[in-house]
Amino acid sequence: MSGRAGFLKFATNAAVVALVLTASVVASPLASAASNIVQGPPSSGATDVAGSAGYTDFLTAASGATGTVTFTTSMSGFAIVGDNELESTGTLSASGSPYAITGSDTDADAYGDSGTWSYILTVTPDTIVQGSPTSGSTSTTSSTAFTDTLEASSGFVGPVTFVTPTTGFTISNDDELETTGPLNAGSSPYTITGTDSDAYGDSGTWSYSLTVTPASGGGSEGGTTSLIQASFTSGSVSASSSGTFTAGPITVEGNVGPVTFVTTSSSSSLTASSSGSISTTGPLSVGSYMVSGTDSDTNGDTGTWTYTLSVIATAVITVTFDGNGGSGVITPESESAPTALSLNGFVRKGYTFVDWNTKANGSGLSYANGAIFRFVTATTLFAQWKRGKSPLRTITFASNRGTGATVSEIEDTPTAIRPNHFTRSGYTFVDWNTRANGSAMRFKPGATYPFKRSITLYAQWKKTPKAPTKPPPKAAIHVVTFAANGGAGAMAAESHRSPTRLKPNHFTRSGYTFVDWNTKAHGSGASYGFGATFSFAASTTLYAQWKKNKVIPPTPPIPGGVIIGPFALGSSSLTSGLESQIQSLAGEAKTKGEKQITLYGFGDASVSSETNTQLGRARAVAVATYLEARLAAIGLKGWTISFALASPSPSEVSTVVATFS
Repeated sequence: MSGRAGFLKFATNAAVVALVLTASVVASPLASAASNIVQGPPSSGATDVAGSAGYTDFLTAASGATGTVTFTTSMSGFAIVGDNELESTGTLSASGSPYAITGSDTDADAYGDSGTWSYILTVTPDTIVQGSPTSGSTSTTSSTAFTDTLEASSGFVGPVTFVTPTTGFTISNDDELETTGPLNAGSSPYTITGTDSDAYGDSGTWSYSLTVTPASGGGSEGGTTSLIQASFTSGSVSASSSGTFTAGPITVEGNVGPVTFVTTSSSSSLTASSSGSISTTGPLSVGSYMVSGTDSDTNGDTGTWTYTLSVIATAVITVTFDGNGGSGVITPESESAPTALSLNGFVRKGYTFVDWNTKANGSGLSYANGAIFRFVTATTLFAQWKRGKSPLRTITFASNRGTGATVSEIEDTPTAIRPNHFTRSGYTFVDWNTRANGSAMRFKPGATYPFKRSITLYAQWKKTPKAPTKPPPKAAIHVVTFAANGGAGAMAAESHRSPTRLKPNHFTRSGYTFVDWNTKAHGSGASYGFGATFSFAASTTLYAQWKKNKVIPPTPPIPGGVIIGPFALGSSSLTSGLESQIQSLAGEAKTKGEKQITLYGFGDASVSSETNTQLGRARAVAVATYLEARLAAIGLKGWTISFALASPSPSEVSTVVATFS
């Protein structure tokens, strides 16, 4: 094309549209054939189950691409974000590992470069760690109904299922440890072991110790028992840390439900909370301190406890720094616990600092610049030098989806990597890595880096498991007993921990109808109707309430005959339809040759009995009067017409019945 106009046609909704394209006067290069895009590193990665939900890696192309490469995948559980970022879309199971993720890639070039790629992800299971409780206690009389809820503290994803092969115990509802029968105190304590697992292949082992004490006293639960202090009877702290010392809470054995601690005699330097936590009231001098008291639970079990705190002298050790041919000043460092050494501040013309040594000639113990020193013995550290100047190198720190800032580290000699200052919500910092996906060289926090070249270190994160939510303690089981209260039959009692619908009544009473339940036999208490929900907050007896049935006299039989009706509701006036029916009745009476007619059921059930009677009589008179006239018109005389106010059956209300006798 050289200064000419061309036409490009394309179809839209079956209509052809012409677009005018103006060509450049500059000749275009000839099109090249499409090339295959070759995948570059990385081609694999690894993570654990807990971290798999947020796993990510960055795909690259090695060759064959022009410009930006876009990666796509159709693999379930994975997605590509931002052209080249491979991400998991949810938690991955260790049982499906390794995951082979494949897809295709294309570039933005007009020549259609494309290729295929594959990535292998290895997911390893975590070890489930048991949380509290790990022990319990009960009396021999209560052992047959003993129960406790097991928990896992970390290493799992989703619900954890516990199993046990220990004889005498079983697991219900995945986590509820129960006894299968009575236990004797002679075999106490019982050690129950088992395994736990979640749906993602994580597993672990657990152990639970159950102490069974002999029953005492005369109560249904075996009376009260003596509580025994099980842990945290003593502690130790340095004088420098005593002002913020906290321990506990004290734990006991043999209790039923929560335990309350009361201080009966105490050192003024220690305090104990009602939950058994021990703390100091301020800095303490070297010596021994004791606090004691009593404990009790809701079952009336009691015990005594004592806690002793030893405060030991704090040893402060000093490290002195010697320039060993260098110039400058470094302040001596005094500490009582392992601490990072001060960074070198000496300089020596024509030399580069190497490290520290306990001997001036370098024949002693060596410590890298900024390394952790134990501060056990007072020491002089001598700077070690090498001839020549080394170039400065830089460590750049990348948060890798974290937030905050960690300043770059610039050194020319092996130096400890500075502490991480990034944070990431829901994650815990693990270490540093030269790749964002953690597949290359690792550096633990505080490790020494040689600073022979500049690098970028990526923070590595592990998803922090959510602390398991301990279910609320189970409510006590309460019983509802049913009383017939004059009725007959039997009903089993109901036992529940929470609000539940009551069973249907199964009592009967001749001549009576069941009404509802009541907490009082004479019905003055709380009422509960058919199918009502009872709270089961306390044990109760519910009494059946009865209503005496009304005696309804039997309806007199209504003789057969011609049916006339109905009247209009509340009226005694004859309609044309009724008049026509009465004329037919008169004709039938003539045919049968009878001399007496009795009329039944002229009441109106929708009004009061007095009005009902009046309507019945008025209606009967109206029918009789009209019937007499009809009989006379057809030449019949001497008839007797009578009526009765007998109540018709419900289906015949407002219906006039006339019969012949």
